[in-house]
This record gives sequence, structure tokens and C-alpha cells, in this order.
Amino acid sequence: MKKEKRIKEPQIIVKPLGRFGGLDNLHITLAVVVVLLVALLLVVSYSRPILVLPANNTTSTMAPVHNAAQVRAVVEQELASYTGVNGSLSLLPYISNVSGMKLGYSSSSHDWYATVSATNPVGNVAFNVSFVISDSNLSITPFLQAAKPSQLSMNRVVSTGVVQLNGKYECTSNATRVYWFMDPYAAGSVRSLLNATALEARYGSSLNLTFKMINGPSTQDVAASVGLQDALYLSKYILCASQQPQFGAFAADLNSEYANQYMPQSSLQSLASVAGLDNATLSSCIANSTSVLNNQALLATYYNITQTPSVVVACAYMALPQTAGSAISYAGSVGYAGNSTR
Repeated sequence: MKKEKRIKEPQIIVKPLGRFGGLDNLHITLAVVVVLLVALLLVVSYSRPILVLPANNTTSTMAPVHNAAQVRAVVEQELASYTGVNGSLSLLPYISNVSGMKLGYSSSSHDWYATVSATNPVGNVAFNVSFVISDSNLSITPFLQAAKPSQLSMNRVVSTGVVQLNGKYECTSNATRVYWFMDPYAAGSVRSLLNATALEARYGSSLNLTFKMINGPSTQDVAASVGLQDALYLSKYILCASQQPQFGAFAADLNSEYANQYMPQSSLQSLASVAGLDNATLSSCIANSTSVLNNQALLATYYNITQTPSVVVACAYMALPQTAGSAISYAGSVGYAGNSTR
């Protein structure tokens, strides 16, 4: 029997996997290069070149049909259109900074892109609002995950907190005219009286502020329970008290007592007495206030007031009570005579 030959089996050396799963440096480098090339391909495929052109550029073959000024006006109109949208978006025109609007033009898509910064009054948080505008017909689409205004307004947002009313012209007088529209039972209306009295204290005789009372949905809801005449007493007392020098005290006391519910005449009369209002003058004004309220309703229709409280400054600019001061300043900056002494 032949002697068996000793066969030497190959040794298998098992090494623990490293942190790269057993790949050597060359394979790792190749993998990284492949990833970078894929990423670059995606960027090139999906990105659109943006060419920013001056508004008066007419020599370049890449020049858009419309200029930056025309596009800016469309964006300002779109922002103003949100005043008619229900919900918190109605505040958008008054918290947007149109003076810092950024515009860009894409020569490949023939679209304009606009970005406007806005500041949420709750928490003072800044965010951007963007739009894409077709250069062919200036149709505009907002990059908002929310309702788009059903119709483009002809009004324009001209400054933070200020909407210029289309077809309305500045009224000239020795003092800036301010119409303070309010359905007194609407949320925030009674509170806005403090904004009004603060502006009167700030501007003094250079401001002519008058309250315009509206028998709106909130007052009508109260009227359904207590009757129209009783529901209107809050409007009448605010209207008539505002014509007396002690109105500031009355407004402050009313704010302290108002609990977002029906205010009976007895409570209003008590507040008027505490504020020191002349009772005979007040009673006469209230007795003759019906025709005045009717005329104020017509004025609200003229300015298309759909939400209150709303403020019209110099007969041409819409604002919120919180931004009325900005509207007064803006009216002065464009040459309105009533602000010359502010």
C-alpha cells in the first residue's frame, strides 16, 4: 500500500470587516466619484438658469417681453388681492415688505420669479412669499400651499402695512383725513379704539380721525338676540362719544369693561358718565344718529369695506389699525399736504 501523500490544504484567513465594509481605498474613491457625478447630473437636469436683467434692458436677445417694473406691479396687485381671502391670509398684504422684493428672470422658461419677505406678527417670525409670473401675459401663480385669490385686485401693496386703493384719490385738507371703519361687535374693533386714540395723541391737530360705524355681521348677530335698536347702541355711543374731548377716557373704560358680548345701554351710559362726557350733548347726538349711520354705510360701500376694523388714510390708502401709522407716514412721503406738520 502506497504511502499517502500529505496534501497541504490552503489556509483561509478571515479578517474582520473594516468600517468601509471591506472596500479598499481605490473602490471607496471610485464610489465617491460615481455619487458626485450622479448628483451633478441631477443638478444640471433640473436646474433652470436665472438671468436677472435691468428693467430697461432692450438690447439683449435674451431680454424678456415685460420689464421689472411691470412685474413688480403685478406682484403688488396679487398681494393686495389677499385682503378678500377669508382667514389669516387676509393679513398678508399688511405684513409683506414689497420694498425688498427680489426679482429674477429665467431665459429658458420665459418666467419671472419674485420673492417677498413677510413677518408673522405672532412671534415676529420672518418668512418668504414667492411667485412665478409668465413673461408672455403676466399671469401670476403663488408658491403658497393655500387658497389663491379668486380675482386679481387692481389695488396695490405699496409699502409694509399700506394698500393703495385703485381709483381712489388723495383728499386734500389741512389735516390728514382718517376713516376708522368698524363693526363694533366684530373681533378686535373695540380694542382698535386704543390704536385710534394713540394716533390722535401722536399727531394732534395734523390728524382728522373720524369713526365710521357699520351694521355688519357681528352686530346683526347680536341684533338677532336683543333687537336691532339695542344692538346699535354700541355703535351710537362710540360715534357720539368720539366727538367729545373725553373720548380717550371713554375708550379706555370701554376696553376694560367689554367682554366680547352685548353691551346694554345702561352699561354704556354708566361708562359715559364715569368718563365725564356731556350727557345732554351725547343724548342729542344719539337721538339723531340714524341718518349719520346710514351715510357711513354708503361710505363703507364706496371703499368696498368687507372686513372690520379697517382704516382708510388720506382717502386713498387702506391699512389695519396696527399699520395705520405706516399709512399716514406713507401718505406724507408721497407729498400729501395733510402730513406736513407731523
